[in-house]
Amino acid sequence: MKNVVIAGGGFAGVWAAMAAAATRQRIGLDDLAIELISDSGSLTIRPRLYEGARDDMRVPLQPLFDEIGVELTVGKITRVSGAEVQLSGGATHGHDRLVLATGSAIRVPAVPGADQFGFAVDTHDSTAILDQHLATLDLADDAAGTIVVVGASFTGLEVATGLRARLGAVPRIHILDQAATPGAGLGDAMEAEVATALAEGDIAFHAQTTVEEVTAEMVRLSNGSDLPCRTVIFATGFRASPLTATLEAERAADGRLVVHPDLRVGAAETVFAAGDVARAMADDTHATLMSCQHAMPMGIAAGRNAVLDLAGQSTQAYSQPFYATCLALGPYGAVFTTGWDRAVGKTRAEGAAMKTQINTQWIYPPDPSLGRDAIFEMILGN
Repeated sequence: MKNVVIAGGGFAGVWAAMAAAATRQRIGLDDLAIELISDSGSLTIRPRLYEGARDDMRVPLQPLFDEIGVELTVGKITRVSGAEVQLSGGATHGHDRLVLATGSAIRVPAVPGADQFGFAVDTHDSTAILDQHLATLDLADDAAGTIVVVGASFTGLEVATGLRARLGAVPRIHILDQAATPGAGLGDAMEAEVATALAEGDIAFHAQTTVEEVTAEMVRLSNGSDLPCRTVIFATGFRASPLTATLEAERAADGRLVVHPDLRVGAAETVFAAGDVARAMADDTHATLMSCQHAMPMGIAAGRNAVLDLAGQSTQAYSQPFYATCLALGPYGAVFTTGWDRAVGKTRAEGAAMKTQINTQWIYPPDPSLGRDAIFEMILGN
């Protein structure tokens, strides 16, 4: 029996599994096994972690996979190749086609104390550790009540403003970045809304500032000042899974594999990649970003193409010309934009309503109770 292995249980991996199963049924390839290997039996709704680590942000995969006929293996992947996947215990899983979808992780800067005393809103577990830490703090205390978020791009902004919404007006929240303005690169209109949200939330922005050292009681900034602080949260960008380095292929500066239009990896004819491990072209001029907005459609394309290719049929090019952004900004609400120029469409309460819809409906996998056929129609269409 031929098989497709999907490495990774995030958005790209789960949507790849659904698409592979749907394509298997659509083309009548009954003798094909599909297996997803992940270090967790649940899908973490990572874009929501700025709200804190809650149980409903972990979606068990077994009920869905039972319904669609996908095998779930829980294990830590240590190496991938054009022929097999190796797990930490030494076991190997051979494959006829592989979809690499092992995601990304926060890039914590190599400064003294960052690993020991810093926090990250990256995984459900790391967010739960931060939540537990915050619950122990006397927020009225000078150092304990001071929170520093390093990085003022998308994640950092949602974390900083989200903490203001969660913790109230007492703690002193600082956000710092190497850039001159918070949200730099998001477009002038969006940056203006970000500035308003930070001002209304009484969040201090430190421009063109980096961290030089973190201790249990303070953070040392690049301007030479020491800020009494017991909570430093790093939101300093993402880097693709190190498993990309186990394949001989072209990689971007952030570690992502540069893939062909059908998401095949370089000269590795049996390997496709999707999500945060892959740099694809969303349209003629824009490359994909590390976001679930791109990960889910890329997963669908990669899962479908892996099965089509194995069946000797023509693969299909991935394309995603529509682009939108919805940035949560705590008490302010949220900003929703459309297009790569990020034209502002909704702000404040309207934007927050859109963010809620995205976060609680659009990015969750289908309910297994819908049944196999309905799930497959949702993934591939009619």
